[in-house]
Amino acid sequence: MIARSFFRFTLFGALAATLYLALTPGPAGAIVESGALRHMMAFLVLPWLAMAAYPQLSAWFVLFLMSVFGGLIELGQLGMNVGRHGSWLDWLLDTGTAAAAIVIALAWRRLSRRKTETQDDFPPT
Repeated sequence: MIARSFFRFTLFGALAATLYLALTPGPAGAIVESGALRHMMAFLVLPWLAMAAYPQLSAWFVLFLMSVFGGLIELGQLGMNVGRHGSWLDWLLDTGTAAAAIVIALAWRRLSRRKTETQDDFPPT
């Protein structure tokens, strides 16, 4: 229970930081120079945090939420006209990175369960 609370707190902090960095003009939003790398970093971490914070959510729903979040960021950037530019290619990168992150997270879950199951098969020493 404590771990889930930690992941939920971290998820909402990461969402807020992502929004701030994505919608802030100037140097604060460009901590990492490469725009593609910024998108990939955010949408690699956010789905993992979401899946850890809310394990009951389906992978498809997490992907949907991440895609909507990325789309909303791009819509916000479209209307800014102060150094940020919305791009649907960025949205596709967000969604694709989130999908890859979810696949990796699901594989990790499966491997973790198998490891636990095989450890349970052996008698204690």
